[in-house]
Amino acid sequence: MIRLYDSHGVCLETPASQDLALPQTACWIDMIHPSPAEELQVERLIGVEVPSRDELRDIEPSSRLYIENGAAYLTASVVSKSETDFAEIADVGFVLAGGRLITIRYAEPKAFAVFAANTAREFAGLDGRDVLTRLIEAMVDRCAEVLESRSRRIDALSTEVFSRGSASNPEAVTRDLEATLGVIASHQRTIAKVRESLMSLARVSGYLQTMPDIIGDKALKQRCRAMAVDIQSLSEHADFISENIIFLLDAALGLISVQQNQVMKVLSVAAMVFLPPTFIGTVYGMNFQDMPELGQPWAYPIALAVMAASALGPYLWFKRKGWF
Repeated sequence: MIRLYDSHGVCLETPASQDLALPQTACWIDMIHPSPAEELQVERLIGVEVPSRDELRDIEPSSRLYIENGAAYLTASVVSKSETDFAEIADVGFVLAGGRLITIRYAEPKAFAVFAANTAREFAGLDGRDVLTRLIEAMVDRCAEVLESRSRRIDALSTEVFSRGSASNPEAVTRDLEATLGVIASHQRTIAKVRESLMSLARVSGYLQTMPDIIGDKALKQRCRAMAVDIQSLSEHADFISENIIFLLDAALGLISVQQNQVMKVLSVAAMVFLPPTFIGTVYGMNFQDMPELGQPWAYPIALAVMAASALGPYLWFKRKGWF
């Protein structure tokens, strides 16, 4: 799919044939899951090569940020599906050529949808350079929204975890905490993807400040500098949230261990309480002929009393120590 936007944010008609000329007012060509035919069509319209999906996956900086034949090629890793439990990273390609911006993407990050919905308000006689910087800003803003949302959810989850730890049913608490581990893992995955996206956007914003088209425009260069500062602040905030998640994970695992120890403590107390009576019963259960007590009428009640006393003694001792 190909969408065209002019300098005023109006979505133009999508080219339907290979012979259709590119409108002069078009400043942004958004390629979504482009087919090979659509890639060739845009290459004919713009006169520059469009990166393939495999080329967008290259991780070398020289393959993600470079200038070739007068066109600037940039690739950014953008967080996608952040609203779900399985956030992903999508590689988005940017080609700045002839005052126009071409974006190539095989995912639909929310930043693009929000930016496209506000094009009529955001655009005002802009060219491809302005669209590129504003689009990167939208991605940074989206990362900030994800961090803010996840931070609130993690705070609520922290309160829930520690309130569960004070419950009286160890088995139920353990089950709930084990289920919470999956939620914590989901938060950690999303924050990790956001951090990866911020690192990629930091490289892009740094490269933008060295591009001749940006250096010559004071306003654009200042916007790129402000963008770099925002990315640095968000990266630090993401590190802080990640540390909170690690603490929450350790706390959940610790509470699970405490609840399991409670169960083992009960079993240990029960074993110690019944061990002495079992020993006494075992002794008098032996079939030896010369056992003096066997012939006495008081032997049986005395044995029962000793067994009860030997069980009551450990029970009272553990009770005094506050084991249960």
